[in-house]
Amino acid sequence: MIRIVSLGLSSVLLSLLLGGCTIHQSVGDSFGSYVSEPDGQNFKPVGYRWDYENAALIYVYRPATQWSMDELETPSFNVDGERLFNIKGGGYTWYEMEPGEYDVVIRRGLLGLEGVGEFVIKRVAQLRLEVKPGKVYYLRYSEIDPPSIQPDLEEIPLGDGPLQLVAPSIALSELPVTKMIHHGRDRLKPRPPAEDEMLEHVFDGNPGAADDSTTDESGAKAKPRTKAEEWWPF
Repeated sequence: MIRIVSLGLSSVLLSLLLGGCTIHQSVGDSFGSYVSEPDGQNFKPVGYRWDYENAALIYVYRPATQWSMDELETPSFNVDGERLFNIKGGGYTWYEMEPGEYDVVIRRGLLGLEGVGEFVIKRVAQLRLEVKPGKVYYLRYSEIDPPSIQPDLEEIPLGDGPLQLVAPSIALSELPVTKMIHHGRDRLKPRPPAEDEMLEHVFDGNPGAADDSTTDESGAKAKPRTKAEEWWPF
């Protein structure tokens, strides 16, 4: 049965590719922790083994909860339109990021297929993250237990639904029980300005529209969401 479904999806993806459509998919990489838990090394801080003079460091993690560990299919973590990995319960990874702004999106799909072109099955969360060299950021994804306000973040934990930029005190109390996801440890570059303006046009429908999203001193900015886009884990 699984083989039949896989062959069917492959046929659909091939026909869409031949038609020139952009396909958002994570086929073969979307299995949840119920099927395959993260099996990398236990959490270990990067320390000073990164280019802190010219880049920022970002940890992305998902606490191990009953929800996340019983999940059959995981959501994908995307930066500037590119899927980097699917975020399993109890897993973490990290990236170096060159200074600038990045658009971070969490998507959920069905059997690895997340959308075609501008159509996306479910956009769970989206925020704009501005990073600065020498700084360390912690992005936490969890559907059921949003973090409490902590004084060591400039203002408050900021994000969109289950995706939150959190204080080090929160992250470093949860990261030690996570394991490395077999993706990451790369260096990301911000989108060129021309492409960024095109992205704003797609999301806002008007390249000259005022930016009414919220932001804080930590550099994260959440995109405005309509009532129809309110967060739900499915």
